[in-house]
Amino acid sequence: MKLIAWLLTVAHKHHHPVSVDLQGWVAHPLNIQRLQNNGYDCGVWVLAAMIAVLRGRHVTGVREVDIGNLRHYLSVLVLSILPNWSVQQLT
Repeated sequence: MKLIAWLLTVAHKHHHPVSVDLQGWVAHPLNIQRLQNNGYDCGVWVLAAMIAVLRGRHVTGVREVDIGNLRHYLSVLVLSILPNWSVQQLT
């Protein structure tokens, strides 16, 4: 829940207020078609779904070919809040 609260705070700071009741969350599928064809991009797809929900969308708009770029983009965002870290330290 801390990650969700932080993402909501970031969205609000960037003038994208999202009204979310953090009590009683219910999971709903965003997609009914299979989007992932490997066993290692699961977390990136979950983050893509979270981004879609926080933006008020019902689908991610992400294709499998885009996952590498999304992974890089998310790593840049994470590193921007961890100023003393570098990509080399995470690999």
